[in-house]
Amino acid sequence: KKQNPQVFITSPAGYDVYRDDVVPQFWADFTLPADKYERHDFRLTENDNSRHATIIITDVHLANQRNDVSIFSGPYTDVIRRNVESLNAQGIPVYTLNLGDASWDGYWYGHNYPIAKFRESLNNANYPTAVYSCMGNHDNDPKAQPGRDADFNASLPYQKALGPRYYSQNIGNVHYVFLDNIHYINDPAPAPTYTGINNKRNYKEDFTPEQLAWLRKDLANVSYDTPIIVAMHGPMFRWKKFDHKKNWSALNDEIMIRTDNESTRELLDILRPYKNVHSVSGHSHKQNLIRLPEEIQNFTEHNISGTCGAWWRTRATGLKNLCPDGTPVAYELFNIDGSNISWEHKTFEYDPARAFYAWDMNGVKDYFKNNEEMRAFLTMYPEWTDYSDLPDNYIYVNLWAWDQDGKLKITENGKELPVEMVKEENPLYTLSYMVRTTVWNNEWNNKGYHNPREFMLFRAKASTPDAPVEISWTDYFGNETKSTLERPAAFSPETL
Repeated sequence: KKQNPQVFITSPAGYDVYRDDVVPQFWADFTLPADKYERHDFRLTENDNSRHATIIITDVHLANQRNDVSIFSGPYTDVIRRNVESLNAQGIPVYTLNLGDASWDGYWYGHNYPIAKFRESLNNANYPTAVYSCMGNHDNDPKAQPGRDADFNASLPYQKALGPRYYSQNIGNVHYVFLDNIHYINDPAPAPTYTGINNKRNYKEDFTPEQLAWLRKDLANVSYDTPIIVAMHGPMFRWKKFDHKKNWSALNDEIMIRTDNESTRELLDILRPYKNVHSVSGHSHKQNLIRLPEEIQNFTEHNISGTCGAWWRTRATGLKNLCPDGTPVAYELFNIDGSNISWEHKTFEYDPARAFYAWDMNGVKDYFKNNEEMRAFLTMYPEWTDYSDLPDNYIYVNLWAWDQDGKLKITENGKELPVEMVKEENPLYTLSYMVRTTVWNNEWNNKGYHNPREFMLFRAKASTPDAPVEISWTDYFGNETKSTLERPAAFSPETL
């Protein structure tokens, strides 16, 4: 039955799918009516990929504005290319997963950048690996008519450009599954929302019965010992203490289910027998890692930083490109050796050896107290933290890839300081994004796409204002990153 407009294959381990551009040709469009039989053949190339690496990018949000295409196609792709070349020199093949929102539906028509342009941009940049994609909410056609078939019809341009909405591939010992958990509704809007668009572009996040039925069949012959990596756009989980909405359901006392409760639990049930399951997602533009408790199942969710950061806006003002949690824009590198999976967080604009920012908050206090633009911002946005009121001698740290099983250590004069996790604003993001999109533009209704005090930071109180502070972060795999914060230190985005 031709339920979808394409047929696809699940490539076997030890083979690569033929490609003549950046997108592997693992699918073919149907060309005959639904009641007619047709044959499609696929070409495979033998390749020992039991050891391989997977680059994961998400939320590129190309819209032909703010120099986004040239930045992604130029310096960002060059960063990835150097990484790929280094891995290839070791005999390690590399693949890329794109987790959606490669385009920005609101600008498909006004800026002439529909989803097909993303594939074109990858090819023009000579992107160095094969790219497998899943669909984000902004990858839907915003002109699709509302109604029962809106989700399907809105996905057709994406499917034509980047492939099926759900599918699987075997690369080495890993079974990769790609799902579409964006259910596009696109209700009529009372007035045009973007150029040429008269719909709301709204959606809900769930896993359709059609996909879950397919997934049961897909996994029927996959051993429970096989590592599974499930790619999707919207993350399934959030920490309750940091990011809690009333309509979310509780998985346990600490973790909330942010996607549709019923279909998410059904997906977990399908995956429960497997011993090593990872999901990778985007959508939030923030870095977040959640391991489900072992008594629930062996499942780790990696929510990955947006490549565009805060929609390319901080880069457009001449500063570093930051995500809405204040971390630098980044991608994730999964290293797979047989059935062993490890991962690394890789930034686009900073030394890859770095793992955090650290601030002498005495310098931040002075900046918040004396900078005229910051004072103007805080006058209009009193709900945001005024760090000029902070007690003296605090050290704040923003970890770029926090893991609950890692260890942050802050030491002053050889004495380890108590460290606490706090939910406050990242001062660098306040300056780089909020001040520059309000004060600079005289646009005082800008809420910054999030609420204040939703940043996850770490802090310790030093005993002196001028002693150097040693900071170290040891990740889940035992890799340690060290840095010395010389004090006193002034606050400036150019120094970080």
